[in-house]
Amino acid sequence: MSVLRIVVMLSITIMMAVFIVWEKNKIIMIGYQVAKLQENCAELSEENRKMNYYVNRLKSPEVIAHKVQTLRLPLLLEGSVLGTVVASQTKMEGKATRSVKAGRNKYLYTQKEPVLNCCSLHN
Repeated sequence: MSVLRIVVMLSITIMMAVFIVWEKNKIIMIGYQVAKLQENCAELSEENRKMNYYVNRLKSPEVIAHKVQTLRLPLLLEGSVLGTVVASQTKMEGKATRSVKAGRNKYLYTQKEPVLNCCSLHN
């Protein structure tokens, strides 16, 4: 009976040792995953900071004024427009009409005519 008791105790001890080693390996693998995710988070935070910088730079009045000049958009000052700017219809050289979309920025109003394809003129 004592041999059976020794074998049972030895097998329980071996099972506990295997379980402990398995748990340690699992903890190490999770540690590697956490380190990888922290590195990824740091990279994404840096990229987010750069994107916020570029967005803020593009929102600056100087850049908007430059874009208005280079794209040759008709510019209406905010005080000169009363009420809400709405889309309207303008007559082209024939009977066809096209809509003009107006957009409102915080400081500037712009009007931009949409690009028409050849099929829309024939309808």
